[in-house]
Amino acid sequence: MTVSPLKNEHIQCFELTPARGKLSPGWVLITALLEHQGSALQGTLVTETRAGERRFSPLPITLKGRLHELARLPAGVCSAWVELTSSLPVQCRVPFQVRPISTLASRYVIYRRIVHTPVSQRRALGITMGMQLFRPYRAYRLAANTRYYMASPTYAEWIALFERFTPADLSRLQRAVKSPKLREVVFEAVIDAREHADANAIASSLRSLERQHALSCRACILVDDNTAPALPPSLQGLATVVNLAGLEARLAAAGHSWVFMMQPGTELAPWALAWMAVEAAKDETQLIYSDHDHLLASRRQDPVFKPDWSEELAHASGYVGTAFALRSELLLKVLRQSGFAGAYQLVLDAAALAGAGGVCHIPAVLCHLARPPQPVRPQRQALERHLAQQGVTAGVEAVGDYLRVRYPLPAPLPRVSIVVPTRDALNYLQTCVESVLEKTTWPHYELLIVDNQSSDPATLAYFEQIAQDERIRVLPYDQPFNFSAINNFAVQQARGEVICLLNNDTEVITPNWLEEMVSRLLQPGVGVVGARLYFSDGRVQHAGDVLGPGGCASHLHGVLEGDNPGYMHRAVLAQDLSAVTAACFVTRRELFEQLGGLDTDHLSVAFNDVDYCLRVREAGWRVIYTPYAELYHHESVSRGKDDSPEKQARARREADYMRTRWGHVIERDPFYNPNLNYSQPDFKLGKIPRVGWPW
Repeated sequence: MTVSPLKNEHIQCFELTPARGKLSPGWVLITALLEHQGSALQGTLVTETRAGERRFSPLPITLKGRLHELARLPAGVCSAWVELTSSLPVQCRVPFQVRPISTLASRYVIYRRIVHTPVSQRRALGITMGMQLFRPYRAYRLAANTRYYMASPTYAEWIALFERFTPADLSRLQRAVKSPKLREVVFEAVIDAREHADANAIASSLRSLERQHALSCRACILVDDNTAPALPPSLQGLATVVNLAGLEARLAAAGHSWVFMMQPGTELAPWALAWMAVEAAKDETQLIYSDHDHLLASRRQDPVFKPDWSEELAHASGYVGTAFALRSELLLKVLRQSGFAGAYQLVLDAAALAGAGGVCHIPAVLCHLARPPQPVRPQRQALERHLAQQGVTAGVEAVGDYLRVRYPLPAPLPRVSIVVPTRDALNYLQTCVESVLEKTTWPHYELLIVDNQSSDPATLAYFEQIAQDERIRVLPYDQPFNFSAINNFAVQQARGEVICLLNNDTEVITPNWLEEMVSRLLQPGVGVVGARLYFSDGRVQHAGDVLGPGGCASHLHGVLEGDNPGYMHRAVLAQDLSAVTAACFVTRRELFEQLGGLDTDHLSVAFNDVDYCLRVREAGWRVIYTPYAELYHHESVSRGKDDSPEKQARARREADYMRTRWGHVIERDPFYNPNLNYSQPDFKLGKIPRVGWPW
């Protein structure tokens, strides 16, 4: 084929001509292998007919640059080219080729892709049997973007795929809201206009309330005085204007059970209140929040896909936002106890009264905030008052636009037993030990070096040397490598009330790493605290773990540059998570022993730390990640890679055990939004819908 690149900034066009003959209508297979850097490629097939008509069709290109796609050229086609859009120029490793194929061959290509798409994915994508029979090419294209190495969709594509609301869905919704439980749920919207009383913004919010499917909603506008904004005549009478005292009186005499808080300009999806009503009908639910995006000239953009309730993250960032619902009696109780200084304070105080089990997160974009938005900024004084109300004496300091809580330490300080398993690897072990001894400011610790069959004379000589230090004990463990058993053995010999598991290939960066971690661990209900770990080149290796994305358990965000704050700044904010890595974490010794330590039978090498964290959470304790304890980590240098058949078989067994034991968490990790990418935990938009309508 002839390739004619026509470069225009970051758009490149490649003309398509067959190796023989000329372009003709019908099925063709377009292939290429591209080399690119920067953001993912976007490809478009452009065809031009003799009548001057142009048609544009997306061409999915994998993250590895591979294009292998079936397309149909229209009648009268006279030219065709592929338009590539990327942040940096693209090189062709294998040139573009266009090969005509027969109708029969095209059907084979179509159905091969459909059949290789799992049934669950076909169902989520809306690929019905009827579509496969009568619109097979449509099914083929829908299945294209679900492949592992495919780039995530744009937000507009995501909306079209994830928010398919059909007449059948509307019928089910209308039937659902007639159930006795849902009929008891009555909403009133409170538009908080005390700082932003723009009449047009308030009007757009009221119109969105009018558009709600199957549920009506009364509204009131909260102002500092009783001056009513000048609303359009068509909307006058739809909302009552109240001040804070009037709102309290209204709640005390309420004939409604729930209040939806919002700012002027916030608009709701037509099904938002119905979805919230489904959750509100559950007896335990007290506070509801959802995901949101932003509106600019009626165009939706910048979605924010949130985790389930995380108390630590709410303290640091106010991530819940300004649009949420709560029971009337809960709101009234907060107003009487704490007042209403803003959404940040209201969420913290309401969640504390509701308890973690009473906070519900709906993983769907139900709210569209005005752009520019009125952001929730965490307020230092509000957090200090909130912590004091909870009986927590702690310092609060601003870190940019976010907050850091410094929890107090008890007197006397507990002893920390730092457990470091090793087998030779002296260059790493020595760096680890010296960094602990020289940098750690925690005064009351012991360092347990667990020698698992080291044979290097230099390592053995080093053991004799460091054993002279009264802070260090070397514990021989003459058994085959079993990471879980090694650590359990060491904990049995430990003298501390707090256990720190630490890999031999780590190096302390922040001298007060133990103060930071242990102070959080000693808070009520906290069972494990993990640290922020870097590769030696400064990239972030660990900012918490997640289950599901990537297949089983992975590091949240993947690898980040050291100055990258991550999605929603979550790489640099303390938060609740499902798990953290035992390359460096602290836990209560009593809890470790109560749970039987790490799993020696099923997880001798991998996932034992994740499994332990999940059992900690299962027992009702919290797992916390803090970015303020920092260490370097050269991952798994001692035990090596799983490159032998025996090691690979063991790795498969351990992964299979995790999927069996923790399948429900792998399917839906509460701290990773199901609307995001599950191929890997990179917080990009998901390719396959994982959240269905609740009716």
